[in-house]
Amino acid sequence: MTDVESTEERSAGALSGIRVVDLSQIAAGPYATSLLGDFGADVIKVEPPSGDPLRQIDNAFGEGESAYSFSVNRSKRSVRIDVKSPDGRAVLDRLLAEADVFVISMRPAAARRLGLNYESVSERFPRLVYCSITGYGEDGPLVDRPGMDLLAQARGGTMGTTGEPGRTPVKVAPAIADFLGSYLACNGILLALRVRDRDGIGQKVGVNLLDGQVSLLPNLSVAYHRTGVPFRPQGGAQSNIVPYQVFETSDGWVVVACLIQKFWVTLCRAVERPDLVEDPRFSTNADRVRNRGELVPVLAALFAEHPTSHWMKILEAGDVPCSPVNALEDVFVDPQVVHNGMTLVLTHPRHGEVVTVNNPIHLGSTPAQPRGYPPDAGEHTDEVLAEYGYDTDQIRTLRAGGAVL
Repeated sequence: MTDVESTEERSAGALSGIRVVDLSQIAAGPYATSLLGDFGADVIKVEPPSGDPLRQIDNAFGEGESAYSFSVNRSKRSVRIDVKSPDGRAVLDRLLAEADVFVISMRPAAARRLGLNYESVSERFPRLVYCSITGYGEDGPLVDRPGMDLLAQARGGTMGTTGEPGRTPVKVAPAIADFLGSYLACNGILLALRVRDRDGIGQKVGVNLLDGQVSLLPNLSVAYHRTGVPFRPQGGAQSNIVPYQVFETSDGWVVVACLIQKFWVTLCRAVERPDLVEDPRFSTNADRVRNRGELVPVLAALFAEHPTSHWMKILEAGDVPCSPVNALEDVFVDPQVVHNGMTLVLTHPRHGEVVTVNNPIHLGSTPAQPRGYPPDAGEHTDEVLAEYGYDTDQIRTLRAGGAVL
């Protein structure tokens, strides 16, 4: 478990000196910028006067203080700006003039109406890396439709390939479309910054949730286009590898993953069924796939005889790829997760400890250093505006006119 308050001295992060103006909302954009902030980027979250709508999703920390919002908004500062007002837009433009990265998550038509589309922004700020995160892309038949995690999972094939055979399609519980979008946005932003370092000019980074989900299908796609046989949900199994699935034990579940022939042999030895290796029905993976209906019940009956801990001890000793199926509460006490330091503790001035997940990217010399806590909406408005040259009277005037809050 990593406590951000335990680090008294912080070295310069990999992205120290990079300024990010984050106009995105909900999950994909805010999580992307938090990850950048973990590595030292100065991230300024620009919220509308009412705050990011994600703040209202639940009341885990109080009204307008959702756990969801807390989970994706560390390592940044928050300002509230009415970018639809002339004075508010002028403030945003001053931020952009000194920024390296601008992140936005509006539908393209809305961005154009506000003059925040790439063409308008890049004309004034050509060195700016402009990252647009949308549901479906910058054009096409769905360009004006609202996009979100569930819709991307549904349209992009994730739900259609997940779940039990013949049952209702299943949503992946973690917001996989949003958070994959976060990582793709980070990757694109870093690539664009590298090109700017080389060529001296910014560019547009386009990420959409739908493409992210489709990009998860390479193995299923190639097989389908080669054979013409579409993949269908297999529950906890894999259609073209056997055994590569979850089995019920006497007290839970265990996953066995015989990806290559070597592991099929070690599995049979570990469970004391060497006869299965010699059985011609199960000699190769192709044989096992063809005779899945005969093999899987044999293994299922075997694993049902003992608890998960029994099988984990035996399988691990035999070098068989295996895992328990961790419930959420099990994940954070899993010995490897604990060892990897994937639990992060932030200290909030009102709520005390806020426990979340750590940054999963491990750099040797310039590691992630998550900092601060998820700020209140507009908590740093005065501080940030002062840094950008506004004096006390100017800030007071902007507040009085509703341009900033």
